[in-house]
Amino acid sequence: MPVTLKDIAKEAGVTAATVSMVINNKPNIGEKTRQKVLDIAKKLNYFPNVVARGLATRKNNAIGVIVPDLASSFVIRVLQGIKSSIRKVDYTIILFDTTGHSSQEDEIYQKVIREGRIDGLIIVGGGSNDESFKFLKEEDIPCVLVARQSKIMDCVFVNQEKCSAEATRYLIGKGHSRIALVKMKRDYENAESRIQGYRTALEQAGLNYDESLIFESPTYDIEGGKSVVNKIIESGKNPTAVFCTAGDMVAVGIVKALKKSVIQVPGQMAVIGYDDLPAAEAIEPALTTVRQPKLEMGDIAINILLDKLLKKQQGSQRVELDGKLIIRESA
Repeated sequence: MPVTLKDIAKEAGVTAATVSMVINNKPNIGEKTRQKVLDIAKKLNYFPNVVARGLATRKNNAIGVIVPDLASSFVIRVLQGIKSSIRKVDYTIILFDTTGHSSQEDEIYQKVIREGRIDGLIIVGGGSNDESFKFLKEEDIPCVLVARQSKIMDCVFVNQEKCSAEATRYLIGKGHSRIALVKMKRDYENAESRIQGYRTALEQAGLNYDESLIFESPTYDIEGGKSVVNKIIESGKNPTAVFCTAGDMVAVGIVKALKKSVIQVPGQMAVIGYDDLPAAEAIEPALTTVRQPKLEMGDIAINILLDKLLKKQQGSQRVELDGKLIIRESA
């Protein structure tokens, strides 16, 4: 495998962004650090992709989109929002899938930039933080984040904490005081924000936040939801409601498993999902869920990026959208 900037950074004890600055002979790097990086690059036989750099200076009429899971219904809807706007201009989309592994994200960012095939980048979700995005800033690649916040990058996001609090307050208003929360497996920013919203709503209602009522879904599909129900029943905590922040597909699995265990929904156990995917209406009973404006997020993100590529927009943008609790039959 070819040596990457991340390999050099790891051995030098610096960030990939610092290595990039040294390789590209940019200022504001100490001479000692610069020499150390160059020595390690030489030792590892690192050769910059000159062809890619040459390509990167020309317009490719291509936009890269990095997603955590191409099979995700959430991702598909965001991509539909992107495609609805991209048709209006002469750009093609190149998709990159991290397959849900946050450890691969930094490598993909660097690979995409080195190959020089794109003019701009959209990153949907993911687990990287602003430290990882510094590399993209240093390379001066226009980039917009979708469904996550950033202090240094353009981003389009929903206030997850606010949405989660609203859903929890709804359950409390229905008389539930023991509410289980099913969270995402990965420690992403959105996962923590949703837990915080849940916690805030409980505390505002004078209810204790109980860690033993927090359960983790091993996967983001129906099977994950089914396995979570087993954990909830075996815990002996006897909640009367489940707020599934891990997404609607997991929530659908929860409803199916509860029905199989002869637990009435919502009579004995209310269930709320997250995202408002098509499956939410298809399940019986229809799923109460938090709707995220997926198409709108994709549409806004691509338009921000196009404005930057066409030099119509300067500076960074942070666009916060509202989610909405969609009340159906499960809660």
